[in-house]
Amino acid sequence: MNQNKPPSKDLYSILEITKGASDDDIKKAYKKSALKHHPDRNPDNKEEATAKFQEIGNAFKTLGDPEKRKRYDQFGVIDGEDGSGGGGGMPNGMNPFDIFQSMFGGGGGGAGGGMPNMFGGMFGGGAGNGMQQRSSIKSPDKKITINLTLSDVYNGKSIPIDFTKIICCDKCEGSGALNKDCIKTCALCNGQGRIVRMTQMGPIIQQTIQQCGVCSGKGKAVEQGKECVKCKGTKTASIKRHVDCYVRAGAQAGTSITFKNEADWMPDCTDLGDLIVFVNSKNEEGAFRREGNNLIMKKSITLIEALIKTEFYFKHLAERVIKITHEDIITPSQKMIVKGEGMQGQSDNGNLIIYFDIIFPTTLDKERSKYLVKILPLPRKQIWDLQFESIPKEEITELGMQYCNDEEELNNGKYGKERVGNGGNGGNVGDVFDEDESRDGGFGGGRPVECATQ
Repeated sequence: MNQNKPPSKDLYSILEITKGASDDDIKKAYKKSALKHHPDRNPDNKEEATAKFQEIGNAFKTLGDPEKRKRYDQFGVIDGEDGSGGGGGMPNGMNPFDIFQSMFGGGGGGAGGGMPNMFGGMFGGGAGNGMQQRSSIKSPDKKITINLTLSDVYNGKSIPIDFTKIICCDKCEGSGALNKDCIKTCALCNGQGRIVRMTQMGPIIQQTIQQCGVCSGKGKAVEQGKECVKCKGTKTASIKRHVDCYVRAGAQAGTSITFKNEADWMPDCTDLGDLIVFVNSKNEEGAFRREGNNLIMKKSITLIEALIKTEFYFKHLAERVIKITHEDIITPSQKMIVKGEGMQGQSDNGNLIIYFDIIFPTTLDKERSKYLVKILPLPRKQIWDLQFESIPKEEITELGMQYCNDEEELNNGKYGKERVGNGGNGGNVGDVFDEDESRDGGFGGGRPVECATQ
């Protein structure tokens, strides 16, 4: 032993504790002193703070280890274990900042080596907020889905929501016991929170580690028969909660609305999660269908309305009665746009798009047909007749038509080649000549096109 070495300072006094302090008292004392004297918290006196911080780390390295503490209590500081190796370090490569990191979950580092700002997360930001991340645990979010109609999301609606919320038992303050003295070290796992089982299969010994089922891995459990009289040891209670959830006009299906800290309380969590309400809405209602922020509406009109003037009324999703007037010709499958009458958007409203279906008359009086011949373009059959005038009538096969309303009959060939033409040589019922190409190419010059299925 070095006789010239100055006597070492008592390790218990460095941590400001007594010799009979428990292991938990030692850890608490170390944390308190390490936080107080950490160099990053003492920028004006960093050199002295670093020396004190290292001294505190050296003391905890010995007193925090039961074996080393026992030897220290019997023999005092032993050479090689007093941490005075110089250079701001500790024996065996141990660094006081490494001890601090293991206790607080922050970054490593050391004096003179560019120490990280371990207090960034605790005292105003910056790197090294591992301590804050570890100490803050939110309980799982509570999720609810509400179903709305298209009118609801068009106009916006406030939905009342009632639910049951789990809170901390106010009688035992979440301990589950009559008082804190009723919480004892778990006898099954001896406070370790886990159970080690050894299984031998022939020459092979297998070790498995499982969480203790009695204390749920906590190492401590409520003494049997001394549970809280209110929560029966569950640590929780239930209350009824009510919130009003407003769904804004134009909200999309899948929109979520968050209510902070309205989730259930859990014993192992420091913060409450959120209540998240998801909006599920239908895209069709009445005559309207939603596509993005546009509304689609189908409207049937008569042939005379399509040719002369279209005028009709309808009730919008906002219960407003709207009149539409249009004096130009509307062709079959025509679509028209009414600006700004769709769903409400974040910046601009969508549009109302109207698809028109023209209803043709099923019968026509012969007297009236004479007037139509005079005012309407030449019928298609007369144009074709002009092209075929030179063909002898005996070379022309004359056929009639019938209505085909059964799509299945059309597809399975009941109106196929065997029923069209002379001796099965006619074309398919779905083959006709395009008018424009018939004009240009003469007989046989047209190309067959498919009839549209109505």
